[in-house]
Amino acid sequence: MNEFEARWQALTGAKHESTRLRAYPDHLFDFYVQYSGAGNRELILEMRSEEIPEFELPAFRNIEITKVLMPGGVRIAMTLLEPELARNFSVMCYDLAERSKAERTVIGAVTILMRVFESWAELFKRRLDDGISKEEVVGLFGELLLLEDLIQEDITSLGTLIQGWRGPHGDARDIGVGGVRMEVKTQRSTGSMQLRISSLEQLNDRGDSVFIVLQRISASDKGRSVLEVAQAVQGLLSTSPLATLEFERKIALTGMDEGSSHCHDRYDSDERVVYSILEGFPRLVPENVPNGVVAAQYEIAGPSLEAFRSTWSVLIEAAHA
Repeated sequence: MNEFEARWQALTGAKHESTRLRAYPDHLFDFYVQYSGAGNRELILEMRSEEIPEFELPAFRNIEITKVLMPGGVRIAMTLLEPELARNFSVMCYDLAERSKAERTVIGAVTILMRVFESWAELFKRRLDDGISKEEVVGLFGELLLLEDLIQEDITSLGTLIQGWRGPHGDARDIGVGGVRMEVKTQRSTGSMQLRISSLEQLNDRGDSVFIVLQRISASDKGRSVLEVAQAVQGLLSTSPLATLEFERKIALTGMDEGSSHCHDRYDSDERVVYSILEGFPRLVPENVPNGVVAAQYEIAGPSLEAFRSTWSVLIEAAHA
């Protein structure tokens, strides 16, 4: 349970505007939780500084958000309009505070806050529209399978591993631990052995050791859903509250939703194939494409790919180093 959720639960039974609790007291800005007169969860964010830059708040379809001037600063008020989104709302508040807390400058903190606001506005919009797609569920399933295995291998601390899971942020890398990067590809076992690469940066090692982990899966009533794998990973994190909070934040960012039929689809993990990105690996990166080529998507398959097949033990040994 994150700090915001705990504060709202502490206020249960006192749902009126005159009662509010502060969260993140060491933050550059002031965060308060309260209930509106109608009994809805509210977050009040007060930024007291003369250096606050001009900014526009994104529109939310399920949250009422306003910005008003106050003596010496700006106040942002957010009211959750749909109670069924209470858990996601508290995770969003945690994300706002956690990702901006390291900033010691007003401009830097406001910049991060606006970036987080925009990503969550898009996430809430997607939930109301199409929700998480089947393709996204399959990709998340593969990433969670890898996280589950890495935790059991005890390659690093739980907090470091979950911090290194970058997939939910849309980074070029899926998981990074120390100087090792792991790109996760998930495909149906009935398909051909090939890798779809989404950008020029995805296999750009930049001095890291890079591995591709190909998860081959098949639909099966006896398999597990992405919800069950996420629950299993969270269970493995139970000894680390901070890692658990970070995992919950990132799971929320993926858009995984118990209300989505795709998230209840079950799969068996049939095969895990590891490839090592070494010199000569067939890849496109900024350094080897013609001038003027700034983006590319491509597929790798055949003997030129198989020549770089590695093993799980090699990957684990590199991550331990």
